[in-house]
Amino acid sequence: MYKMAKDTPTPPLDTHHFPDLHPDIAKAAARLHHAGLARPAAGDIQSVRDYLERVTQFVSATSVPLPQERLLHFPTKGRRVPCKLYWPDGHHPLGLMFYCHGGGFRHGTLAGWDAPLRQLVRESGVAVLSIEYALAPEHPFPAAFEEIVALAQQVIHEGSIAEAKIDRFAFGGDSSGANLALGAAVSMLKSGVTNLGHLLLFYGVYSKDLASDSWQRLSNYAGHGLSADSMRQYWTSYLQKNEGDWRAQPLHADLAGLPATRLVVGDLDPLLDENVILHKKLMESGVESHLTVAPGVMHGVLRFNELAGVVREMIQSEAQALRRSFSR
Repeated sequence: MYKMAKDTPTPPLDTHHFPDLHPDIAKAAARLHHAGLARPAAGDIQSVRDYLERVTQFVSATSVPLPQERLLHFPTKGRRVPCKLYWPDGHHPLGLMFYCHGGGFRHGTLAGWDAPLRQLVRESGVAVLSIEYALAPEHPFPAAFEEIVALAQQVIHEGSIAEAKIDRFAFGGDSSGANLALGAAVSMLKSGVTNLGHLLLFYGVYSKDLASDSWQRLSNYAGHGLSADSMRQYWTSYLQKNEGDWRAQPLHADLAGLPATRLVVGDLDPLLDENVILHKKLMESGVESHLTVAPGVMHGVLRFNELAGVVREMIQSEAQALRRSFSR
């Protein structure tokens, strides 16, 4: 049995007292607040999930669907895993990216990432398969990790998806999804998969360490960013046996042999230091790694690309890099 734990209260965002915050992010947060979508003061996991669904409807209201979007299901590990396939318009894709959404291992749906993934696909020419992996606490570690690996291995082994041939692949993710994407890439490398060509990781959490300077300075920044208390709750939900497995904390994995990796994190994100450490470890392991630190950007902004120009520019830059990577 698991408890539907309460999420840590987060007060409304007061943008006037945080001059370091990028104005685009401040305006997006203010729009959410004015629409009555300030984060609830408290609530169990289901109420937070319901709230995030309302946020999704608001932030993606202007997002235009791609001509080809398809809901697929993959039987893995005793569950039919829902996935959404986003296909570039007008031509065969350069490759396929498996994408793992964020949400602290216990929140998030396919629809929540429609807007940023549509932009990424349009501007990169790469197809994306977004994975609605099993969420904690109903499905604790290693359920999500094993689903993602099994599903990706199936597609790569078949060399096709939705009746279309694909022979080049990538992994992507944000926050806890970046954790899952990095861990899955390491696992697949160990199993002999050699046609992963790119990793795209937005503000990932890669270990349970909350002692860094950025965690001390930026936890719950502006009353709206990721808090240390919330992160502890997420880890407790996900690692119910307090596992020390590298698959849950891929910062401690052997990273040698990974494909070119792009890391993106804001300078107001408490995960900043951890992303810098991962960047250094990747380079020391002989991996081509590029780190972007976005000024004035907090944690969890990817879904706000329709509201914030700075987020659209961030995705555009990574889409261009992804296109270059697959055009080699």
